[in-house]
Amino acid sequence: MAKMKNIDNPVIGIGLLEMLMLKLYSNPRCIYREYIQNALDSINEAVKIGILPQIKDGRVSISITKDDIIIEDNGTGIRSNKAVKFLTDIANSFKDGVDTAGLYGVGRLSGGGYCEILEFETTYKGEDIATIVTIDTMELRQLIDDNRIDITAEDALREICSSQIVPAKESEHKFIVRLKNIINSREILLDTDEIKNYITEYAPIDYSAPFNSLINSSEQLNFVNRHKQIDKIRVSLNDYSDIEKGYGIKVIGTDDPIDKIRYFELPIHPKYGSLGWGWYAVTEFSIQINDEKDSCAGIRLRKHNISLDKNILNSCFKESRGNKYFYGEIFITNTNIVPDSGRQGLAAGEEAEALMTEIRRYFSDVLHFAYHRANRLKKSLDRIKENIDKLNNPSFAAAITPLKETLKKNVDEFNKSAAPTNKEEINDIIAIYVNKYNSELKTEVEKYLVPQQPAAEKGPDILDMVAAEPTSEHSAKSTPAAHPQNSVSPEVLPQVKPNTDPSPQPKAVIPNKPKPVTPVTPAPTQPKSKVDEILSSLEGKNYSPEQVAILKRVFSTMLVVCSSSNKKNVILLMEAAVNSL
Repeated sequence: MAKMKNIDNPVIGIGLLEMLMLKLYSNPRCIYREYIQNALDSINEAVKIGILPQIKDGRVSISITKDDIIIEDNGTGIRSNKAVKFLTDIANSFKDGVDTAGLYGVGRLSGGGYCEILEFETTYKGEDIATIVTIDTMELRQLIDDNRIDITAEDALREICSSQIVPAKESEHKFIVRLKNIINSREILLDTDEIKNYITEYAPIDYSAPFNSLINSSEQLNFVNRHKQIDKIRVSLNDYSDIEKGYGIKVIGTDDPIDKIRYFELPIHPKYGSLGWGWYAVTEFSIQINDEKDSCAGIRLRKHNISLDKNILNSCFKESRGNKYFYGEIFITNTNIVPDSGRQGLAAGEEAEALMTEIRRYFSDVLHFAYHRANRLKKSLDRIKENIDKLNNPSFAAAITPLKETLKKNVDEFNKSAAPTNKEEINDIIAIYVNKYNSELKTEVEKYLVPQQPAAEKGPDILDMVAAEPTSEHSAKSTPAAHPQNSVSPEVLPQVKPNTDPSPQPKAVIPNKPKPVTPVTPAPTQPKSKVDEILSSLEGKNYSPEQVAILKRVFSTMLVVCSSSNKKNVILLMEAAVNSL
């Protein structure tokens, strides 16, 4: 077997610096994310060792001027005896991506591709000096243009880097990045509003007060506390102080109100354990969110509360457009899952694959059906409203019957779509649309589909009819029933015994007999009403159908106009009146 031989003196060429400093990110905005990410790690360390009371006391201040960018944080800073080596080493960081947001120790060099001079200044609490390291990126470009293949990356760094010590206050602890004289992507990097919007999307910052109220009102209390504990620091940019994530109480891109926050936990993996948890805003999901108008569109994947590329989860839906119906975030909890070097996706690994598999399953099994159910319910309500508008339009008077039939069909379709399911996420949507139906359309639907009792026509008063009967013991006892305003209890109502006398009974005299009217009979499919039950005792007696119909109209009107609390007494009055006949 041949003896293995070690390779002598491998060389890391200047091309590595070109890649890390000049070509690392395709999106120039990413440099802000990198420097905020490094600040987060420093602030977390400051809290850990007691320099800061809590993470929300951490601050990142960004200043954009005509030509320069300055980013400062109040984290630990770096001790003077370690600062130069730390800031000039490449990929020699203590960061592991587990307890720190940073991972590879190269992000701090990324700003060099956009400026002539990249400068770092740092002060550690208790020291009276600050260290400044300056990198001349124009000189690096010149070395590359000269095609200096004879120079290594280490030699190039020694040529383009310099350092100095300056006085500082012992109470200070900070880290400052200065990008002097921006020469590339100026229209993006120096646009304050553009960068402010980018920070709202990607930075580990707090939510707005209205959105925090939605979080606090959630019934999923175990998640509420977890949501409050995610990393959040304060970031300011020129005149924007304490920038917040863009979520509010409405979806900006659709104007849909947010009904609630729905939390979910991805299944615990039998081999890799916890993978992640998340939330999304429950809305009507009326239309897709236009992500050009609304930077919050889509469910975002975040590690240490820093967002990865905003489109990374689009492919997890059955339809790529599905993600554009949602506001939401998923927080990675597995320590072995880390972003790739550009934070465009996840570094390869079995845990990362397991995470994406579970996200795809949840999106396909639950969220896909949530926005599709919303679409069905919305279309049903639109059809109901369209038919109601036609029924209310006099020009459609000739088509009322078929329109009513269509309306009933539409309501039946809505009821079918609104049937509860065994998934709470779907029932959230159903509840929104049922409430929308009840508040906006139910009254109009009932006006056309629920049988209405006809208004009473002018006829003899029921009290006159009672008074017209021959005076008897029963009629005298029924006098209290002639005053509906009195509270009548069952025990004082007259008890009418059946007439066992075979002799003919006198016919009731009804004064001012009205013209015959067509009796109102209930539809065959409708159950017998209470009024019909009361009047049924008059069937086969000496009263014409027209007279019974008049009584029915009078009784029905009494039930309609009386209050709910008096309905029982009014029914007792009706029964007493009919018994007296």
